[in-house]
Amino acid sequence: MKPLVVAVVFASLASSVCYAQSDQNQSQIDSGLAAMGAAQAQNQADAAAAQEAQEAAQARAQERAEAAAAEEQRREDAQAEAAHAEAEADKNRDQKFQDQERQMVLEQQQIDLEKEQTDATRENDVVTANLKAEGAATDAVQSQADATRTLATGHATAEVDQAQGAQALDNATGAAAVTRAQGAATLDADTGKAADKKAGGFLGFGGGN
Repeated sequence: MKPLVVAVVFASLASSVCYAQSDQNQSQIDSGLAAMGAAQAQNQADAAAAQEAQEAAQARAQERAEAAAAEEQRREDAQAEAAHAEAEADKNRDQKFQDQERQMVLEQQQIDLEKEQTDATRENDVVTANLKAEGAATDAVQSQADATRTLATGHATAEVDQAQGAQALDNATGAAAVTRAQGAATLDADTGKAADKKAGGFLGFGGGN
């Protein structure tokens, strides 16, 4: 719009110049030139203002674009941070679950080990009890055998002692009988000798022995 006004004014002034023939015309020309200068200055001012407005609009648009980009970046950063946090949470949950699984496995292994130890202890107790029972039975059999052997030995010893006593008694009885027999024989011999001596004394009238 402003360039068109300037052109119209310029054309009008040119026309006035071409047809001016007097000082009045010159004055009109000067006025036209002044008006043209003012219009040009106004046009330049308007152009500068338009340029400033355009630059301001561009600056505002740039600011809006930068703000939008920053907002988008913040949104992306927030999404990335949320995704990272979710991933870390999933990782922590998985780690916690794995830890719980390992703990459960360890506890089950501990339970199995304790059960095995209990079973082994129970088996050892049974074996020990059986060994003790067998030992007690063996001791009872051994005691019975010892008692039987002692009783048999006692009976045998008693029988031997009885036999030896009987034999000693028989020997003593035999010795006594022999002694009695010997004593009787001696008595008989002495009696015979006495009789012979007595008889000899009677026959020899006391002479000789």
